[in-house]
Amino acid sequence: YILVPNTWNKLNEWQLEEIAHLYLNADPDNFSSTYEQMILLCYQNSSGWKDFLKLKKIVREVPITELEKHVRFLRDSTEFYKFPDIPGLIKPSNRIENITIRQFSTIDTFFHIWNKDKSLLNLKRLVATLYRINDKYDDLDLVEVSKITDKISVEKMEAIALAFLFTRMYIEDKFPIVFPKKKDTEEEKLKPVFKKQDQSFIPFDKVIVGIAMDELQPLGKKQDADKVRVYEFLGVLSETILYHKTKAEAYARN
Repeated sequence: YILVPNTWNKLNEWQLEEIAHLYLNADPDNFSSTYEQMILLCYQNSSGWKDFLKLKKIVREVPITELEKHVRFLRDSTEFYKFPDIPGLIKPSNRIENITIRQFSTIDTFFHIWNKDKSLLNLKRLVATLYRINDKYDDLDLVEVSKITDKISVEKMEAIALAFLFTRMYIEDKFPIVFPKKKDTEEEKLKPVFKKQDQSFIPFDKVIVGIAMDELQPLGKKQDADKVRVYEFLGVLSETILYHKTKAEAYARN
């Protein structure tokens, strides 16, 4: 008997870390092979010998197409937004709701750097930016934070990276004015969601400066804007973009 997870949140820690590694390092042109491995991991509770033998028995008796029907969340869902506790540090809340735009700017920069080269060095940097050692985020604390985060396993780091990847997708969907999407080509539709053409990278440092210098100054000066939570900032940014778009359209008509 085996309890098969039907959402990302129901994967156990070992399954999540193994699947995150496969998902993040998959070849987009040969994703079907990786996808099969991900499916099978949902039917294996651990790396132990007994669980491996159980999986072998399942594979002998049940075709992969049937196994896939019960774990389609791997293909169809990105609803995984929680981050693990790391002793001594303050973790991001689900969907990073407790993070300021200043911290998000740093996280996002290192996310895009890591997403291009997938190096261990930049994975470590990404993970360090997501956690805090003090209540208030400060880039200068990253060295101290990294002394703690660098000690966790690479597998756990990849699970953290996956949670941020999916969270960022959620944010893009929530604020389409800030993150306009290109329409997928048929070729793009067949690729895993994280391997589709990179969205244009917006360096949020420049966005923060831009909104602080805006004629409306909806969030005050830059030092005030830095402290605003990421969702509030993106909501205000969306309204500011719409305001200027409406203003430009009205000007063009006159």
